[in-house]
Amino acid sequence: MHPVLTLPAEMTIYTATRTRDAWLGALAQAADGPLRMPAGDVAEIDAAGLQLLVSLRHSLALQRRALELIEPSDVLRDACARAGLREIAP
Repeated sequence: MHPVLTLPAEMTIYTATRTRDAWLGALAQAADGPLRMPAGDVAEIDAAGLQLLVSLRHSLALQRRALELIEPSDVLRDACARAGLREIAP
């Protein structure tokens, strides 16, 4: 079973815990292969949101899995570029 995870419109310190908890629940049912996440709705992201993505990417790498963001929003791409994280949202 492939978990369905999406990036919320707001990925900030105010939503990080709720987002992380939702992802952990879905990842408990994780399947093999890359985790593909729709990312086009991200309208606001801060350092906590970026840290959450980096942590998810690292956790998946330990399982020999990849994180693939589907159609990341311009806001997400710009934030990743400013933080030097172009490999997350190219």
